Amino acid sequence: MILRTSALAVLASTTLAAVSQSAAAGGQMSLIELERKVSRDYQDISHVTPEQLEAAMRRPEALLLLDARDAEEIAVSRLPGAVAVDPDISTDDFMQRFGVAARSKDVVIYCSVGVRSSKLATRVRAAVLATGARSVSNLQGGIFAMHNTGRALVDGSGAIDFVHPYSRWWSSYLDFDDLARYNAARRATPLPATGAAP
Repeated sequence: MILRTSALAVLASTTLAAVSQSAAAGGQMSLIELERKVSRDYQDISHVTPEQLEAAMRRPEALLLLDARDAEEIAVSRLPGAVAVDPDISTDDFMQRFGVAARSKDVVIYCSVGVRSSKLATRVRAAVLATGARSVSNLQGGIFAMHNTGRALVDGSGAIDFVHPYSRWWSSYLDFDDLARYNAARRATPLPATGAAP
């Protein structure tokens, strides 16, 4: 038993060290490694790339895009056209809220990096497909991948460059640390032109 516990402890510390080292690599490169892990852990669903989602967003009538992050994260920024969904919503509640809207559409769910959205997509996939949805997918790399590759984000006022980092640790997966924000942006009033009266 002690040998088994020691082996598990070594395995756990090795895995944690690998994940920490991966995050320390920074931004998109370490996010790609995390995306691979999420894809391996959630093989029952498909994972669309930012490029595939961007193409699908050109046909909004065929897409149901769901943001499975907390309200504080969504307040900072979201993908254009996305609808908020509680990542812990039950399958029954999900179907009541989105079942009709999902018919004949590709359903893409995203979160920060793909873990919460993969869990949700896995949980609701069979029920959503049974109602006639064309597919249920996770956005590979989540909103972080969209942000890291310079794709459009919006807030309540329009286009924005900021993204919520989820936590200090998860922010290591962002390429642009200076564009991470924990609170919704407040639109500043433009400064008057030089020499203008106050």
